[in-house]
Amino acid sequence: MIESTETTPASAPQIAAMQTLRTALLAQHKVLIANDRQQYEAVFGPVPTGRFVQLLTEDAWFRWLDPLSRLIVALDEWLEQTPPQADAGIALADEAAKLFRNADAEFGERYRLALQQAPDAVLGQSQVVAALRGVPQSPPDAAVAAVRQDPDASANEGNGA
Repeated sequence: MIESTETTPASAPQIAAMQTLRTALLAQHKVLIANDRQQYEAVFGPVPTGRFVQLLTEDAWFRWLDPLSRLIVALDEWLEQTPPQADAGIALADEAAKLFRNADAEFGERYRLALQQAPDAVLGQSQVVAALRGVPQSPPDAAVAAVRQDPDASANEGNGA
């Protein structure tokens, strides 16, 4: 039973790939926040930066970003571990893949809208997908294979990643 409690440290390539994923997610998060702020201010008028930070953490308008925010924090915590554990990194990569294939209904709906509104979000999406291709994940099933190709192009599901 000792084997079931042992953990395997992440390899240097896995850590590097997770850092790349974190960078892509953080950049996309920033783009999504900027787009949402623009949409919010179009409805409610300009908001000073200090007030905006409060709105970002408290207002329901921005709540859809919470799964992405929590994922970035979890990646930060994983990267700060000494050493980061391989299985936990795979679980985080799986969570990222799941989030970007729209498993969370509210996130998926608002994310697709942001992709239509913000050209930078489309570029960020391609960077997230590329980063996801580079991180170790659980063995792919049909849904994970689809996100590795392009979560918005289900017609490509048969193509290899």
